[in-house]
Amino acid sequence: MDSGEFSGELDFDGNLDGIPDGRRVDLAGLVTRIGVSTWSLLGLLLLVYAGLWVAIQLEVLLGPVVLAVALIYVLNPIVHRLVHWGAPRWLAVLGSFVALSAGIVLLGFLVIPSISSQASELASDFPTIFDDSAAELEDTLDSLGFSVDVWDYEQLQAFFDDPDNQDALVSAVTDRLGAVTSGIFEAILVFFVAPVIAFYILLDLPRIADESVSLVPERAQEEVLHVTRNVGGAVGGFLRGQVLVALIVGVLTSVGFLIIDLEFWLIIGMIAGVLNIVPFVGPWVGGGLGFMVGLVTDSPTTAILAALVAFIVQQIDNNFVSPQVLRATVHLHPAVVILVLILGGAIAGLWGVLLAVPVTAGLKIVVGHLWRTRVLGQSWTEAADAMIRPHTRPDTLDRIRDRLGSDDDEAPAQAAAGGAEQPDPDAD
Repeated sequence: MDSGEFSGELDFDGNLDGIPDGRRVDLAGLVTRIGVSTWSLLGLLLLVYAGLWVAIQLEVLLGPVVLAVALIYVLNPIVHRLVHWGAPRWLAVLGSFVALSAGIVLLGFLVIPSISSQASELASDFPTIFDDSAAELEDTLDSLGFSVDVWDYEQLQAFFDDPDNQDALVSAVTDRLGAVTSGIFEAILVFFVAPVIAFYILLDLPRIADESVSLVPERAQEEVLHVTRNVGGAVGGFLRGQVLVALIVGVLTSVGFLIIDLEFWLIIGMIAGVLNIVPFVGPWVGGGLGFMVGLVTDSPTTAILAALVAFIVQQIDNNFVSPQVLRATVHLHPAVVILVLILGGAIAGLWGVLLAVPVTAGLKIVVGHLWRTRVLGQSWTEAADAMIRPHTRPDTLDRIRDRLGSDDDEAPAQAAAGGAEQPDPDAD
């Protein structure tokens, strides 16, 4: 028999006799690891399902909890740094909230006057904008072979002035009064209760962490701490990074629209920045709104320039901003991101969309750790390195710098080569 062929019998330990030691496979151990990992994954999925069910039943608390968790992830590094410098924890937490509140107030003083002015201008120009949009839409449909009569502003106003239509609208609003009241109550909870929850959790975070660890069996504490640190680092970095990226994208988009003299540039730029928190949404919405506003209020040239501004901002974000801000991320395929965004929106609406990506990233770390350590036999560090990696995207500046450097290096060499090929006039 060829030395490369397997031969031997299966013993009671699950090993094959006669196989060289380097190629011996512990079948029993492999089956055990696969079984343990499978049941662990099933238990994890069941736990996630139970958590989603509880969240849906307590939907009114979902908003405050989500915002409180986001505030904790954003402010905890500041609190940790202040405590490291010697400040009492209560003072560090209070100082971080004061700094955040001061930043929000300062931002409000800077942008609210411009937003108010542009909102008033939008309200006064709305009839003209509506009529122009209706005319553009009707012309576009006619060019495609569809004959559609699009209402103008006067027809729309006549519809709302009709007493029968007004009664129908009042009835619809009355029927939805419970949902409207619930929405107002939820908004109050989100913006007033969430900071209070975040404040007290930040104040007692070390004690909460110690008590949580004490609930874990001692033999598993070190591994659980390792996984939770990875999840916290990746998810926290994602949340903090997305907030900063959204702010930068909003500023760049607003400035770009201001340069091309687009109407309502600040409102559209802020919408693009806020929606940039959700992957794939911000740039498309900002570019689409800018294009439509430019087309309706000015000219096709302005519309094209607005779309170009949105495209340039997206490239700056992808190649410069995100690689610097999102240092370490859990790689998720774009198709997976789109699917989890849809699933999150179907389960929990807006909050589900906001939570979809970080929750999926956290689940990938936990499930990936179990699979790689239990089935593939990798170490904790190898499993973490395989899932959490630096956010590296080809840096345009580095490519340009390398190209210029290579050109500079080639120029003396070419000159030297050219000088060597030139005949010496004094040689003869």
